[in-house]
Amino acid sequence: MKLSGKRVAVLVADLYQELEFWYPYYRLTEEGAQVVAVGPEAREYKSKLGYPAKADLSAKEVRAEDFDAVVIPGGYASDYMRRSPELVAFVRELAESGKVVPPSATGAGCCARPGWCGGSG
Repeated sequence: MKLSGKRVAVLVADLYQELEFWYPYYRLTEEGAQVVAVGPEAREYKSKLGYPAKADLSAKEVRAEDFDAVVIPGGYASDYMRRSPELVAFVRELAESGKVVPPSATGAGCCARPGWCGGSG
């Protein structure tokens, strides 16, 4: 298992894109990573098509130093994610510490927020 011992957060919020959340969630799990769903709150979220996904932890409960990577799925959820100061801080801390922060599709819009990518504007 290539990712044994690694801990990866996969972000989730209402109206998440199903494949962009579940595919990395299960593939990372298959490779041995401990995958944790993280949302603005620790609760169940519905995808754009109504599929449920439960956030194991809220953004207030996570610390960047406890994770090796974070996956930022796309879909309308990315708009909700970027409105959460705690999620913004979590992703920023991971990126600044040189950890893996791959956004997917519209999830990249979250990273374009000033301060996330080291740029201005």
